[in-house]
Amino acid sequence: MTETSVFPVSSPTKSYWHSENDDFASSRTTPELPEKSDIVIIGAGYAGSSTAYWLYKNSEEYVPDILMLEARTVCSGATGRNGGHLKPDYYREYLKFEKLYGKEGAAEIGHFEHDHLEAIKQVVEELQIDCDFILTRACNVHLTEGAIQGCLKAVASLRENPHFKLLNDIQVIEGDHAKLVSRVPESPVALTFTAGHLWPYKFVKGLLEYCIKRGLNLQTNTCVENIETLPDGSYLVKTQRGNVRATKVIVATNAYTSGIIPEFNDKIVPVKGTCCHIKVSESTKHDPYLTHSYGICRDYSEHEYLINRPDGSVIVGGAKPFYLKDKDSWYNNVDDSTLFEGDIRGWYEEFMQSNFSSWDDVKTKVDYLWTGILGYSVDSLPWIGEVPDQKNKYVLAGFNGHGMPRAFLSAKAISKAVLQNCSITDTEIPRSFILTEERLTKSKNTILRDAGYYKYHE
Repeated sequence: MTETSVFPVSSPTKSYWHSENDDFASSRTTPELPEKSDIVIIGAGYAGSSTAYWLYKNSEEYVPDILMLEARTVCSGATGRNGGHLKPDYYREYLKFEKLYGKEGAAEIGHFEHDHLEAIKQVVEELQIDCDFILTRACNVHLTEGAIQGCLKAVASLRENPHFKLLNDIQVIEGDHAKLVSRVPESPVALTFTAGHLWPYKFVKGLLEYCIKRGLNLQTNTCVENIETLPDGSYLVKTQRGNVRATKVIVATNAYTSGIIPEFNDKIVPVKGTCCHIKVSESTKHDPYLTHSYGICRDYSEHEYLINRPDGSVIVGGAKPFYLKDKDSWYNNVDDSTLFEGDIRGWYEEFMQSNFSSWDDVKTKVDYLWTGILGYSVDSLPWIGEVPDQKNKYVLAGFNGHGMPRAFLSAKAISKAVLQNCSITDTEIPRSFILTEERLTKSKNTILRDAGYYKYHE
């Protein structure tokens, strides 16, 4: 792995989720940094804001003093650059997880992701967050023989797993019925299940507004450069604007984690991806609005994801064939200030017409095209827990491009460990997510293989 500076770059490409130019994104609760804080959270994205929410939500008699530091602006990392898709994944990696963690462990991951639907719905309603949250059905369509057989084999294994309790949520549709329901003429197999989507920045903003009312000190444009362990076991969090002494530190920096915790070098790798916003450019004779959100699966490594916006526009991400073969353009790359080479915009402008029958005669335009940096984990699962031999330093990162149905309740687990001074093993977190010294030492990097890179370099 080549050496790189694992810190956010300035002037990232502008995503649709930041199209409203909200001043809150650059918030600083106080003009200067405090000298000390009970808890410092590093990162003001989905993981960091969720952790702050649960810390305040579950603080009873004692409310800790919490400082949040963000290198750029609120939700400017992967969360504010994703597809807004809150989509559990019951089957696409199921066979791998069953092989590694057994039937019970594999089912545990699926259940945990599904639980995010109710948890997010509940907090959106509780805090009245205006973030366009919609509970719907996801439809995965399968366009190649490998994708079709992989889907059917995984579902068959799920049906044989006595620990898996969500079979009633999965519908497999085949043949002409699949093409009719999915509106994808090339798909002989479609699989639907409950999912959701939302406006990520507005959701994070809603969480942080609640936390600020409870006492959170939010400091944006304050990059943490190092965390020094002091003789008494506390930490000195060093930034360009000064240093803060903290009793406990929670690192929610996803792709950038190894920049301040070197132990994660080659364990969480920054990976560059791309996404866009597509709108109808001319009036049409019919409404092409799709009733599902989508995953369009050609094989495991090459797929697109799609959500519908309430105004009839869509968010689509993927386009891996444009850049996957060029390793340096995406792997171990933190530069989200530039786009990938090639006519990705033109490809996206024909994407809906190329895949969906209801969009055949619709004229579309890509008005936002952006890149973002995902935190890929070498074993494809997030790292949740206390850093080995570094008491009171916690990590919540490495969501592998699949953080929406994993981060919120992982943050709940971290908050319990922090508030109750208990082990992460005493929380309701999948065992396979837990950060252990053994996992940190023995995990092998399979990112290039899993992404499909080697098919271009066989």
